[in-house]
Amino acid sequence: MKAAQRIIAAALAFAAALSASAAGNAKTGKVKPKEIIVGAGSDFRPEWYFDENNKLTGFEKAVLDEIDARHPEFTFRYRVLDFPNILLSLEAGKVDVAAFQFEYNPERAQKYLYSAVGYTTYPLHLGVREDDFSINSFADLKGKTVVLTSTASNDYYVTNKWNEEHGRPFKIIFESTFALMCEAIASGRADATVIMIRELEGFNREYDAHLRAVQPAVYNSDTYYLFNKRTGAELRDTLDAALKELKDDGTIKRLSLEWLGGDFTAK
Repeated sequence: MKAAQRIIAAALAFAAALSASAAGNAKTGKVKPKEIIVGAGSDFRPEWYFDENNKLTGFEKAVLDEIDARHPEFTFRYRVLDFPNILLSLEAGKVDVAAFQFEYNPERAQKYLYSAVGYTTYPLHLGVREDDFSINSFADLKGKTVVLTSTASNDYYVTNKWNEEHGRPFKIIFESTFALMCEAIASGRADATVIMIRELEGFNREYDAHLRAVQPAVYNSDTYYLFNKRTGAELRDTLDAALKELKDDGTIKRLSLEWLGGDFTAK
């Protein structure tokens, strides 16, 4: 009997402790942060990569860290995926937001919810061998070959759209990595790629690629976060407000200078 009384007393004490804890949280306003799963990359330096301590870092991470610090009501968790799988995971509801320097194109807009606030500029240029001055536009690629790394990228969307609209005058091939893409151009197996200048400059440093960017740009877009079209509207509005704040107070510019080597803030 005494044992039973002790068990009952212990249960009552535990319930009272839980009640007191809940009351304390209510008084202090403590609420468990909502977890936001971010679809991230790992092989797109300096936007996404693992540092020497195997810690996920880069420009995109730095921007999200700033947003996370200013919004205690949620916390970010990162799911590292290959580029094409980020959007597939977003569509399937496995991630809440896709953050990988996504540009705008109409096909994506049919499937995904774009943020209304762009955060960096992303003009695309033809990238060719530094000593090749015969290519100044898509029209000069007749009978030639363009090399890309993915059909999921905006690079492919822009290139394939122009090629289709003009009777497919050039061939499009694919390599699995940026290094192999650069090697294809250097060896003459391909004549050009479609790329952003700051990426091209990074490839020249990292792979000794000897590429140059053709002026003017073949496509201009800003970059945006993407959300699930069915469930992401509220989160989109929250992150739009956060991005606008970071742009207005100069944080995006500071991070762009630090990580990207220039001010690429979307106007």
